[in-house]
Amino acid sequence: MSIFQRTTIALARSPAMGGAMRAVAARTSLAQRFVGGADVDAAVRTALRLRDKHGIRASLFYLGEYVADPAAIEHNVSQAIRACGALGAAGLDVHVSVDPTAIGYMAGDALGEANARRIGQAVRQATGQVAGQETSQATGQAAGAGRNWMVLDMEDAGIRERTCALHRSLLEAGLPAGLTLQARRRRTPEDLAWAIRQHTSLRLVKGAFPERAMDHAGRARIDHAYLDAAGIMLSREAREAGFYPVFGTHDDRLAGAIMALARERGWSPDAFEFEMLYGVRPDWQLALRGLGYNVRVYLPFGGDWWPYAIRRVGENPGNAWLLARSLKTDGGYFG
Repeated sequence: MSIFQRTTIALARSPAMGGAMRAVAARTSLAQRFVGGADVDAAVRTALRLRDKHGIRASLFYLGEYVADPAAIEHNVSQAIRACGALGAAGLDVHVSVDPTAIGYMAGDALGEANARRIGQAVRQATGQVAGQETSQATGQAAGAGRNWMVLDMEDAGIRERTCALHRSLLEAGLPAGLTLQARRRRTPEDLAWAIRQHTSLRLVKGAFPERAMDHAGRARIDHAYLDAAGIMLSREAREAGFYPVFGTHDDRLAGAIMALARERGWSPDAFEFEMLYGVRPDWQLALRGLGYNVRVYLPFGGDWWPYAIRRVGENPGNAWLLARSLKTDGGYFG
C-alpha cells in the first residue's frame, strides 16, 4: 500500500477531520451528485425514481464507517434497519450495503457480528413486505424476489479476513448475506470456490488499497484476474447452487467480456447484474439497461460523507480533483 493510500485511510478514520468536513457537507456539490439523500426517506425516494424511470435497482448504504463510539455504532445500525423496512414498504428490493467498521468492528468483533445479525434479520423480515407484489413485466418475478440481501462491503486489507469470516457466520445462521470480493487479491479464486456453492450474492470489484504481497499488480493483470473470477461466478456449479453474481465495474470493456461469457455459458441477462456507484457513468448504466441487463447503483445516504469521499480518492488518486472542486460552495459545477 502506498504512502498516499495509507494517508487517505488515516484521513477517513480521523474524527477531527470528519467533524470539520461535516460542517461544510450541506454546502458541497459532492453530496448532491454522489449521495442519494440526507435520510432514509430521501434515499428511498431516489431509489423509487431510479426504478420507475429507468428500471435501475439500488443498494442503500448509510454513510458512517470507521466509528468506535457506541452511540454512533448504534445509530448506524438503526439507520440500516430503518432502510430495510422502508425499502420493503415501498416494494423495492430490500438491499442494503454495510461496512463492518460502521457497525461495531472498530470496537470488537462480537459487537460487529451481533449488529450484522440484527440487520440481516431486518432484511429477512422486510422481504415479507414485498411478497405478493404485482409481477414485474421485465423479470417475471415478484418485486424484489431473489434480490434481497445485506451485502458486506470490503474495506481496507486490515479487516478483510474478519469480513469473510462474518459472511460465513451469517450464512450459517441462515441470514440473507452477500459479500464483496476484490479481483486484485490473489486469494479471491479460493474464496470464490467456496462462495459459489452457497445460496448467496457476491459483488466482484477490482479492489483498492493494494498490498504487494497479497495482490496482482498492474491494470492488465488485475483485469485478467477480474475476468478469471467472473468465469468462476458464471460457472454451471454457481448457477445450480442458486448463486447470484454481481459485477461491480464501470469498465465497459470488462462488462462486454462478461456479457459475452454469460451468453456462452447460458446465463440469461436477468440471472446476474452490474453494479455501479450512484452518480458515476449514468449514461453507461442506461445503455446496459437498454440491452436488457440488470443494473444496480450503490446509493449512499446521510450526512457523514467524508470517509466515503476520501476512500474514493484513495482508491483512485485521479478522483482528488473531483473532491477538491466539490468543496466549492457555488453549487454550479454539478448542476
